[in-house]
Amino acid sequence: MSRDRFDEKIVALLVDDARISISDISKKVNLSRPAVAERIRRLESNNTITGYHAHLNTRGNTTISAYFCLTFSPLNCDEIEVFLLQIPEVKLAHSISGDVDLMLFVEVTHMARLNEIRTKMDGWPNIKKVVTHMALTDRVNRI
Repeated sequence: MSRDRFDEKIVALLVDDARISISDISKKVNLSRPAVAERIRRLESNNTITGYHAHLNTRGNTTISAYFCLTFSPLNCDEIEVFLLQIPEVKLAHSISGDVDLMLFVEVTHMARLNEIRTKMDGWPNIKKVVTHMALTDRVNRI
């Protein structure tokens, strides 16, 4: 079953605040509480909603966020996955289209650790190029 405008509103509210009550959702989308509860159950059962998450405040901490753009020759993303899993600071890893083969998002507590991770990448098979981009400010963060 496809999602309608009510489902889209419910999902948006839950993405914004996973702890919002069914009662508050029902008021905001103008549906009864049982209708909202049933829609949420359906969205969970069809894997539209796959979980609820707590977001941690890292602004008060000294967390450093960076993106690594990796290029391989020849392409080697599948073989790299085992290396990625050994680095707990890797929060996201995406194979992407374009000039870059793999993009990683990492969060570390100090620059020395970021440099250690970057140095490890130089030893990965078929690595051609690694470019590091430091994240300066969060503008939107929904993960």
